[in-house]
Amino acid sequence: MIQGLYTAVGGMIPRMNQQDNVANNLANLNTSGYKKTNLFMRRLITAQYALDHALGNPRTEVPEEFMIDFKQGTFDRTDNPYDIALNGSGFLRVRDAAGDVKYTRNGRFFLDPDGTMITSSGMVLLNDRNDPISISGLNARIMPNGDIYDNGVLADTVGIADFAPADYQALRGIGGGMFVKPAAVAEQPPNPGTKMLQGFLEDSNVEPISTMVDMIEQFRMFELGQKSIQIQDQSLQRVVTEVGTVR
Repeated sequence: MIQGLYTAVGGMIPRMNQQDNVANNLANLNTSGYKKTNLFMRRLITAQYALDHALGNPRTEVPEEFMIDFKQGTFDRTDNPYDIALNGSGFLRVRDAAGDVKYTRNGRFFLDPDGTMITSSGMVLLNDRNDPISISGLNARIMPNGDIYDNGVLADTVGIADFAPADYQALRGIGGGMFVKPAAVAEQPPNPGTKMLQGFLEDSNVEPISTMVDMIEQFRMFELGQKSIQIQDQSLQRVVTEVGTVR
């Protein structure tokens, strides 16, 4: 009977992880360029395996795996001249204050007092030479190939980074629609079919209705585990208080 309690808990732990993942997707429903994650179980796991993994005890294999869905989202027209959407594969490069390069499909940018294009958190947008992009902001036009015309004069070119299809799942999401790559993964030349859309933002690719249905399903399955524990706990209590009574 005690083993039954462990088995029920072992089935509830993956549901908790799936609930956390669904909740994170829903929280980023309105994050431009966000790519949803899906949680897959690599194998059927024993109750003890699940408990060890939840408690941080070392195992040779993690039973679950997060996969990022890089499917392109729909486009939202903003008419803001500094908003950029990528129609096609690839990412925009941005650099933080520490000098680390990150990759994003969130093309919402602003001009700082020096005319540098930055994200809302202050990261600078990089050109095709990995240098910050600075413009005057007068009648800025961003062409489909990334060229920026500032007051009718070619001022810079927005850089696009792409990766081999097999390397996409190696990218790690760090929140806000941002990704970092491991050192072993190399950038690839941009896809010539990728075009930039000025005045548009790419929406999150999270589908709210199906995600809500998934959340309800996971919650119901978790409730079944709770009910199973309650039934076994009541049976155990009867064993202790009634069957074990000396007559």
